[in-house]
Amino acid sequence: MPLNIIRGCIATALMLTGITVSAFHYPPDKGKMRLLAITTSTDKTLISYNADKSVSELLTIYKTAEGSYTTTRIPVYKNGKLVKTYVTDDESSHAPTLFAAYEYADKGNIRRIVYYLHGQVHGYDSLAYNNTGKITARYSFIETQDGIAFENNSCQHYTWDNKGNIVQIENMGRVNRKLPFTLSSTTTYTYDNHPNAQQSIPVLAYMVDIAAVNLSANNIVTETITPVTGNGNIVNRYTYAYNEAAYPRQITTTYAAGGESIITELEWTW
Repeated sequence: MPLNIIRGCIATALMLTGITVSAFHYPPDKGKMRLLAITTSTDKTLISYNADKSVSELLTIYKTAEGSYTTTRIPVYKNGKLVKTYVTDDESSHAPTLFAAYEYADKGNIRRIVYYLHGQVHGYDSLAYNNTGKITARYSFIETQDGIAFENNSCQHYTWDNKGNIVQIENMGRVNRKLPFTLSSTTTYTYDNHPNAQQSIPVLAYMVDIAAVNLSANNIVTETITPVTGNGNIVNRYTYAYNEAAYPRQITTTYAAGGESIITELEWTW
């Protein structure tokens, strides 16, 4: 499966969540609820946990016209830190192969994510942070055509508000490294006032995608994509329904293109 598809396959399904603070009460000694499953009409992701409640596995089952297949991501930890992710699928081999390795800065932030394909380094993301530990930029490096170097021809700049939400992402690109980056599109977000429960599983952002939905404190209500070239904005909308504990049990995503709506079901456990 191509690298960009593997990196993005779970990201859409993880367009979660919200908890109504005033209505939420934890049962004694149970702590926060943990996400168990994410289901759409085309796929289902199952999340397993270790005894310490860290993620042990992400299993995604995809349905196609030809049948179904699975992809599994397996995180590896060292001293409580995510250091590697392995991936396996039933299309090629059941043996897990290295998908990503994580390098840390002195302050404890992940400074680089190295991606592998067939056991070889295929590319990497270099991350920059502000003084409060929020990601401010991601620079993506890919192999050059000669296969002997890596070139950075795309990057994203993140803008945060004082509530801990990413309110804007600038997508930048360039034809080659001798030219300056130019803006290709801007994505802006609005949010509800409900805490994003996904933050209780912080490694998901680095296993899946470094995106607003995985990092922001609240839940996305609108996502507006503004291309530099083209006519008008593209606005996608998200609405939520909650269970008795005020966790989201359903997300309705309405895409600007054709007004298509997709329903995502969420399952939780204590």
